[in-house]
Amino acid sequence: MWSLIYVLATLGLLLLVAIKSVPVYLTAYDIRETIEWAAEQPKLKTAPAAAIQQAIQRRFDSGYVDNINGRDVAVSRVAGGAREISVAYEVRRPLLFNISMVYSFEEKALLTGNNGAE
Repeated sequence: MWSLIYVLATLGLLLLVAIKSVPVYLTAYDIRETIEWAAEQPKLKTAPAAAIQQAIQRRFDSGYVDNINGRDVAVSRVAGGAREISVAYEVRRPLLFNISMVYSFEEKALLTGNNGAE
């Protein structure tokens, strides 16, 4: 009897973690896709950082991304003079009582401006 209760409680906890994690990972996927989309846009290859952030924010708004803003995305120069778009962020979601889950994400992409053609 006690073993059945233990197994059900463990499965319930795992199900709760899965239910709370799915939306976070779906949003992370949207953010990664937006960063990759921005890196492939020819008009953004030479655009100022503010214009890149605005384009990314428009995509975030249409995709219902609320974890981060376009201003959180960094545009920097890397070796060879190329530019890189990067964002690092954490998401905290409550689990039970005073226990929270923390998810850390970091996405990077080089600004190529070639629409996926290598």
